[in-house]
Amino acid sequence: MKEVIRSINVVAIVFFMSMFGLASCSTAQQTTAAKEPVATSIDSSRWRFDVQMTRPQEGMNRIPNGSYFVIYSAGKLNVYLPYFGRAFSGAEVFQGKSALDFVSKDFTVEKEQQGEGKWRIVIKPKDQAQVQSMTFVLFSNGSGSLDIIMTNRSPISYTGTVSRAKS
Repeated sequence: MKEVIRSINVVAIVFFMSMFGLASCSTAQQTTAAKEPVATSIDSSRWRFDVQMTRPQEGMNRIPNGSYFVIYSAGKLNVYLPYFGRAFSGAEVFQGKSALDFVSKDFTVEKEQQGEGKWRIVIKPKDQAQVQSMTFVLFSNGSGSLDIIMTNRSPISYTGTVSRAKS
């Protein structure tokens, strides 16, 4: 009886180890396949940054409630981000919406590839008085970060994922 239990345990261990091995191989293939569309999207200037974590200059990191994003395509910047931080004089706090909720068609872009699978993109909206610059660091594995310097508010940073923007 003990030998039967041992053989069942051995079979179960072998089964679970082989399933784990197959799952890890599948994940590696998916990750490699996912890198190419992200890199192509960044190169062709059609990408979407989705926020997973906010990092205000003061206070604790926060996981946002809801879907916040930046969609970039050549000629158009769609920004919908939460803001946590300190507002200074002239910040237009009572304007009815966040300073980081806008669509811009007038901005400058500096894009630099910093090695294999890493880009630094600086966007400076000319038609948004509250936003001085938005600096993205995007990776072909789908991760990224965003630092925003504002005119009358404390800076804020975000981490998240980058993907191909839908047409």
